[in-house]
Amino acid sequence: MILTKKMWMVTMLFLSVIVFLSACGGRGNQPDEKQNQASGESKSAATKTVKTIHGDIKIPVHPQRIVVDMYQNDLLALGIKPVGSVKYYLDNPFSKDLVQGIESIGDRGSVSIEKVLALQPDMILIGSKDTSEYEKYSKIAPTIVIPYGTYKNVHEELTAFGELLGKEQEAKTWLAQYDQRLQAARDKLKGIVQAGDTFTVMEATEKEYYVYGDNFGRGGQAVYRGLNLTPPPQVQKELLGETQWKSISKEVINQYAGSYIFLTVNKDLSGYEGDSIWKSLSAVRNGKVFELQEDRYWYFDPIAIAGQAEELADMIVQRNKENVSQK
Repeated sequence: MILTKKMWMVTMLFLSVIVFLSACGGRGNQPDEKQNQASGESKSAATKTVKTIHGDIKIPVHPQRIVVDMYQNDLLALGIKPVGSVKYYLDNPFSKDLVQGIESIGDRGSVSIEKVLALQPDMILIGSKDTSEYEKYSKIAPTIVIPYGTYKNVHEELTAFGELLGKEQEAKTWLAQYDQRLQAARDKLKGIVQAGDTFTVMEATEKEYYVYGDNFGRGGQAVYRGLNLTPPPQVQKELLGETQWKSISKEVINQYAGSYIFLTVNKDLSGYEGDSIWKSLSAVRNGKVFELQEDRYWYFDPIAIAGQAEELADMIVQRNKENVSQK
């Protein structure tokens, strides 16, 4: 019995030593762990100052949790996935395979500030010049306002975002691929589009038409800048500068209608037939009107523009084949 007690005491002493040594070893690793954690925090906490319409603003050099209300696809093109975006842009058909995991913060005009807060962003990008919008978001995180229309083309736009977010090389790589895609789309039209052909981007309503330029959606960027197609003289004169859209009456539509028309319609006007004036247009008589569904052609981001240009080129090629076969 005495021997058993001694053995038990020795065993307990041995176990105590092991526990003590293990504890010392654990404490020995702690400084390294804390150092690594501090290093990571230091990297994410590094800031830089950028000039904006609201003055100089400090933003993270490497933002990790960006919320956007418009520029979702610019970030996706650069390989950055925002943590929050607006439903309208999440529904963009040209980027539906890229948005998994991005939280909706509401829709245009009805963003939930509570949802934005819950996402704990370290940076916010918005397109509205409304000061109240900026003030609302800037209380949550550093907010950059880039008004819609700031950039004149895809190259200028994505290059600027690359510089803002430290993704210059990613921007160059994506733009090189973009240029290749657009050149391939333009090549499809060789021999189909003739010298003197003109192209109009329009939208039809019950009472009037809207005509668009090269930087206001509805496919305008893809038509005029992506495919380098020529607008009618009246569109060239009035709608390729600061003014990018205009409502026109049916009586003067012939002044803006090109030999090809890309007509954006909603579902109610699908299969648009128009009136006698509409039917008298050369594009209508020659079967060169292409209906564009608004849920695909209202988008104007770099990813959408590339996809739209490819679709439009294919539409023209297919219609040409149909017209030739009917002759």
